[in-house]
Amino acid sequence: MKNYNKIILLIMIGLFLSCSESFLEITPQSSVSSDEAITNLEDLEVSVTGVYDEISGAYYYGRYMIMIPDVMADDVKQNLSANRIVDFAEHVQNVDDAQANALWSGMYFANNALNNIINSDVEVTESTQDEKDHIIGEAYALRGLVYFDLVKLFAQHYTYTADASHAGVPIILDFDPTLEPTRNTVKEVYDQVISDMTMAISLMDDTSRSSNSNTLSATSVKALLSRVYLYKEDWANAEAMATEVINSGYSLVSNANYLTVWSEDNSTESIFEIAMTETDNVGGNSIAGLYLAPAVGGYGDYLPSNDVVSLYEDGDARLDVFIDDLLLAGDYAPYRVNKYPEVLGYDNVKVMRLPELYLIRAEARAELGTDISGAQSDLNVVRQRALPTAEDVTATGEDLMNEIMLERRLELCFEGHRLWDLMRKKEDIVRTQCTSSICEIPYGDDTNILPIPQDETDVNPNIEQNPGY
Repeated sequence: MKNYNKIILLIMIGLFLSCSESFLEITPQSSVSSDEAITNLEDLEVSVTGVYDEISGAYYYGRYMIMIPDVMADDVKQNLSANRIVDFAEHVQNVDDAQANALWSGMYFANNALNNIINSDVEVTESTQDEKDHIIGEAYALRGLVYFDLVKLFAQHYTYTADASHAGVPIILDFDPTLEPTRNTVKEVYDQVISDMTMAISLMDDTSRSSNSNTLSATSVKALLSRVYLYKEDWANAEAMATEVINSGYSLVSNANYLTVWSEDNSTESIFEIAMTETDNVGGNSIAGLYLAPAVGGYGDYLPSNDVVSLYEDGDARLDVFIDDLLLAGDYAPYRVNKYPEVLGYDNVKVMRLPELYLIRAEARAELGTDISGAQSDLNVVRQRALPTAEDVTATGEDLMNEIMLERRLELCFEGHRLWDLMRKKEDIVRTQCTSSICEIPYGDDTNILPIPQDETDVNPNIEQNPGY
């Protein structure tokens, strides 16, 4: 294989871009190869639709982007029979790990598809210029999301070093078959993410092409960007972006209808979700497959820790996402996760919901210290939607921050957030109810991030492996 980078080899294999009878349906029917130039507006539509479909796969948002960080943290315990992604739960993943390789390869595969769209030279009529701009904006936004996810998985968090100068991931914006890239710093990757998402916002309409949360709009990109700023600890911009989204017209699902957030697609609080359909046919490769019981067709490998369940107050609507399984016994009893109720994986995967925006703004306001009452009010919105009888928040200082982080845990559990929250707050992973061979993983541990795949380091002498691998 000479010294070609695996990323580039993937590009040369061919760019898989799914299209559909209706590009808004995000369902695969055929493909366009990399040597077929993007020449018109329809090609752009087909190509960006293909990327949405690509990131819905099991190697990305369809399973591993959510499940791997969650099993590495403390809200999830492994069942006695667990045999999928168990190395991550045990923090013994290695450079030959198939899932890490699939994430790395697949995300750079998507990155190349997005580069092809962004770098295309398509002329359109004046009447369709806005439509073209929106699609190009989607490509910028999705590329920013891909790099944000890559740097979370394969690098320590932003403030791990004072200037974020530690190794991130390679930034590749153009096709070059001779390229053997080094790893950019985490700061450089974040700068690219912010640049891409900012460009996207400038190009896009406030309404998505699909008129729902299955495709991106300028508003949903602002939501994603608010998360990026939060992780960077740019509190002012995190607050500003979150405020724009909160004021844009989304609304929380009512307390009485809370479970519909998970059983129905495109709720009033859904800002961006990955479309999953019967045509995708992910079956047991879905997130639901790893959580739901064998009795209903799942594998049942992973369970909610009793620790996280015990944190909810009686009457909290969010307790309804846990179901009792009388077949579980001992340390494995009694609960299962039901945020992904369709065992065949037809439930859309929620990437960004309105409650997270309130919690982002609450945290940013608490850190800035200039609007403590606003932070308390934001926290109340999320807490009292779940438990209307909850008292108003009066905490300040460190106590307020602790309450915000607790609410993040309660509201966002099993959505792929917990590991990143522990990392950016520089906290150890402590499994209070531990069914693993490892029950405490210190902050900054080498195993808190994924290894660069061996296939990559074998063909690219310039790429640095993560410490400990």
